Amino acid sequence: MRTIYQSTDDFGHTLRALKMTPEGYSDPVYMGLVIQDREVLFRTRENSSRELVLQKIKEFVAGNAPSMDAQPA
Repeated sequence: MRTIYQSTDDFGHTLRALKMTPEGYSDPVYMGLVIQDREVLFRTRENSSRELVLQKIKEFVAGNAPSMDAQPA
């Protein structure tokens, strides 16, 4: 297992993509995680590509980001 992407957004989420090659297989599997305070909020697993995993992570974060109206002044 190898981390191929890691970042932290403005809301404290850790965004991480991992590349795994299961024993006995030549094709990699990509896993995407969104973590906050040691809790996994979102997980996806794809056989296709790193880009698809990153897209799903970004869609999750965009759909679950607090709106600016909810922020205290």
